[in-house]
Amino acid sequence: MLTRMSQGGIYDHLGGGFARYATDAIWLVPHFEKMLYDNAQLLELLALAQAHRPDPLYPQRAAETVGWMVRDMTAERVAGRAAFAASEDADSEGEEGRFYVWTEAEVDALLGDASAAFKRAYDVTPAGNWEGHTILRRMTPPGSPEEEAALADSRAVLFEARTQRVRPGRDDKVLADWNGLAVAALARAAAVFGRPDWLARAEEAFDFILAEMSAPDGRVQHAWRLGRVTAAGLLDDQASMARAALALFEATGETQRLATAIRLAQAAQTAFADGHGGYYVTADDAADVPLARPRTAADNATPAANGLLAEVFARLWHLTGDAAWRDRCEALLRAFTGNPDQLAAMPSLLAAADLLEEAATVVVAGERLHPFSRTLAAAAVASADPAVVVVRAYAPDALPPTHPAFGKPAGSTGAVAYVCRRNVCGLPIMDGEALRYALTARAG
Repeated sequence: MLTRMSQGGIYDHLGGGFARYATDAIWLVPHFEKMLYDNAQLLELLALAQAHRPDPLYPQRAAETVGWMVRDMTAERVAGRAAFAASEDADSEGEEGRFYVWTEAEVDALLGDASAAFKRAYDVTPAGNWEGHTILRRMTPPGSPEEEAALADSRAVLFEARTQRVRPGRDDKVLADWNGLAVAALARAAAVFGRPDWLARAEEAFDFILAEMSAPDGRVQHAWRLGRVTAAGLLDDQASMARAALALFEATGETQRLATAIRLAQAAQTAFADGHGGYYVTADDAADVPLARPRTAADNATPAANGLLAEVFARLWHLTGDAAWRDRCEALLRAFTGNPDQLAAMPSLLAAADLLEEAATVVVAGERLHPFSRTLAAAAVASADPAVVVVRAYAPDALPPTHPAFGKPAGSTGAVAYVCRRNVCGLPIMDGEALRYALTARAG
């Protein structure tokens, strides 16, 4: 399915990124609007798919999607930092998709002798495949390196020509919850695809939101535009940004990221808890809410905040060993799992339950700056199993001494890793490939 989507018309083969949805069963005709949250989740899926079963298509689509995010979705900069804008419209010049579609005559005029090969590859015909125009989709299997290079050159020509068209409008507000999804996806994709520049961009977006959208009580606000906050924080914002903080912590080992995640989780507890284990969408001091405060764990186009928060609690339990986080996670799970018939709509909550009980905690022990430490931690972060938690046990400030995995083994040098499940750890591993193999048991 991911491959079909990545080759279909729902994907922008010239500029990168996925449209919001397709209107048919073959992923040809999209609603041309592009959303940050969709592309964030698809980027994370591309990374997990590549880690599970490598395919040359996945790194290409990931790089193109991140390219779109950085090029077209970077919002207003403040003090040298910027987060990501919310979305791009479907319409331009009053027509849906006008910016994205082509006629055969346009392709012929722009590509000349290279046109025939491009038209075969991307379904360009005299009649078109949508309302007399062509939505580009890849129809042919990968060719030789020379053929693929020629197609890339043709795409670049069409992309440059497309920049002369009237662009769709852009919703340039910064949303904390959607940016949290993007930060977590970039952190994972950076590890899987070996792109430290993506991790740096994730940290920039995260730090922008902390700097520009934090409330005095530790919460993050929901929306920001033109230099000011425009909407108060929701549970989605606290949960998504806390999850992003943990993704950055596991990717970098920087302890301030863990502290930020704890602060946001505590803010959610203070302002959003319902007193029965679950959490309301709106804060207890919100002034513009209906009489009944909403509370749900059902996922929609974005993961439910209660599901994300359950993941945060579970990760904090594995990272710190503090039983209070486990208690909060279990209470949250109980708050929404009384009716089994509803669980199919709550995959994020179910994933959090799996993480709580079945996580593979990778403990990297040894010298902080030893190259093996970085190699082993990177291999763990790049696992195909989302229920992997990465603990760096060589830094006393990164792991409380009460944690059962604290400290490097007596007599060890350099760096080693242990894969622990249910507080039982395996033999020491000192090779990144061996660690990746050890983590494939659940990922398949």
